[in-house]
Amino acid sequence: MKKYLQFFMVIFPSLYVFSQSLVINEVNSNSPGADTAEFVELYSPSPNFNLDGYVLVLFNGVDDASYASYDLDGYSTNSSGYFIIGDTGVTGVSLNFPASPDSFLQNGADAIALYQANKSDFPNDTAVTKTNLVDAIVYGNNDVDDTGLLTGLGETTQYNEDEANDSQNHSLQRQADGSFKAGTATPNDNNLVLSIEEALSKSLKIYPNPTANMLYFKGLDGKAWVSIYSITGQRVMRQEIFKSLDVSALTEGVYILEISHKETAIRKKVLKR
Repeated sequence: MKKYLQFFMVIFPSLYVFSQSLVINEVNSNSPGADTAEFVELYSPSPNFNLDGYVLVLFNGVDDASYASYDLDGYSTNSSGYFIIGDTGVTGVSLNFPASPDSFLQNGADAIALYQANKSDFPNDTAVTKTNLVDAIVYGNNDVDDTGLLTGLGETTQYNEDEANDSQNHSLQRQADGSFKAGTATPNDNNLVLSIEEALSKSLKIYPNPTANMLYFKGLDGKAWVSIYSITGQRVMRQEIFKSLDVSALTEGVYILEISHKETAIRKKVLKR
């Protein structure tokens, strides 16, 4: 069993796990100087994930219609699960934005969406749509919320890359709960804002472990979200908790329990009897 747990930790290099096979993981729409370091990072928990059948579409908030699309046929994520579409100045870029004297990836209010479709389905000026949508982010830099993009993509939050008043040195990075937060850009690497707080990790007690029915939590300051994953990476439970969690419905075996608490993601091994 130990070797399978080691494998689990290898294929999930970030501090979070998604049930989706492919997500938009990080967006940098505003970089210093001539804007040569802007990018969109995709992530899959499966290394070398085949991107055939996916297309990335950029939407303009002015008219809520597309201004560019990228067919991902023939590409795959790297051995760590990342894929970068961006400027030539980005470390590890696999697919380049067009050369532009100005910023190509618009600063907002705009949107980026990932579809299971073809580039031919999204000629420029295609209206925003949820059809075959896999993942999306609506973002800006202290812009008024674009309700057309939010509604059209089924999103509820427009994320602000300039929330730390330093948008040129920050990107929007996926969090453990699926939201985005501004932090120092990390192309092809773990999102820095998803740090494990060692003190909380040491103070948090989960018992009894092994367990047949209930798990109890000691050391949490308030409520938290808990996700439970099988050793193959499938999410089998997600629930908000305070002091306890009923796991009686799970089959016997080893699971990875991930606790999202105050912008921190902590993972623990749990044995269900």
